[in-house]
Amino acid sequence: MDQWISLDEALKDVRAFAEMGLTAYEGRVGKVNESVMFPNLPAHIYHADRDALSCSMLKPLLISPAHFQTSLLAANSSSSAKDFGSLIHLLLLEPELINTEVAVYPGVGSGRDREYKTFLANNSHRLAIDEPTLASARRLVQKVASTLFRGRPITHFIEESITECSVYFTEPVTGLRLRVRFDAYHPDFSFDLKTTRHATASAFARDAIEFGYDLQAYMYSLARAAFEGTEKPVPFVFITAETSAPNSVCLHTAGSTFLENGAAKLRECLATFKACTTVAHWPDLSCQTTLEINHWQQFVPGQEWRGDSAVEG
Repeated sequence: MDQWISLDEALKDVRAFAEMGLTAYEGRVGKVNESVMFPNLPAHIYHADRDALSCSMLKPLLISPAHFQTSLLAANSSSSAKDFGSLIHLLLLEPELINTEVAVYPGVGSGRDREYKTFLANNSHRLAIDEPTLASARRLVQKVASTLFRGRPITHFIEESITECSVYFTEPVTGLRLRVRFDAYHPDFSFDLKTTRHATASAFARDAIEFGYDLQAYMYSLARAAFEGTEKPVPFVFITAETSAPNSVCLHTAGSTFLENGAAKLRECLATFKACTTVAHWPDLSCQTTLEINHWQQFVPGQEWRGDSAVEG
């Protein structure tokens, strides 16, 4: 019979690794809420932390407490879209890591090619791509870097920023320890780079709400306000790069309603986490309901095949 262990026991080694990593890197003490910035904390140590709650850790709580617990032990999923986004981040924000973090296959990679499969297996610990993917990423990064924001190329803002820096702080109402990782911590802006299917404000906003970017924007703004000791943080700006032609690059500043929506999500997540931790109960979505539909979902018999000219929009 398999031996059952608690979630805390399962995560014991992960927590020890993250704690050891944090103590090895120098932090800058912030103004309030026990905030501290780690300018050079490696990504793998940051993401291994299971004590301080991050935005990506909190998002499953918006589904159910059980989804949150499941996500803690789930392996990181990968996809070509995620890998391409990671490549864009490295090229723009941490180009010095390309040679150590990325493996490039000479030529065009094909999932049916035995040689390419061997290449992927031998480089499973790195971001493995082929030459055409790297070339496409370089072109997109060049377009992002040269795009103007407030009359200046984005690359100038990146050069003036602390890139990939981590900030830890204590949320004052719940006392929970939280953490964020800025793409670019500029003196006047907080920048976050997103590769996206859409670059228009309306289409990106739909994706942003679905993927919890509003929660991210508010949480990062809260962290920065704590670190700097200010009531009003600097603007949070999404740099969106369209991954397909014509590869539009847009900049979307998080507005007040967007941030307020994120604040509501954060309050819900932290309250749920606090309550479930207190009673040691993490329920799932199991339920009994009656399904109803909205009026716009109702079926309307089609008449087009009968030759009727009137079609409702």
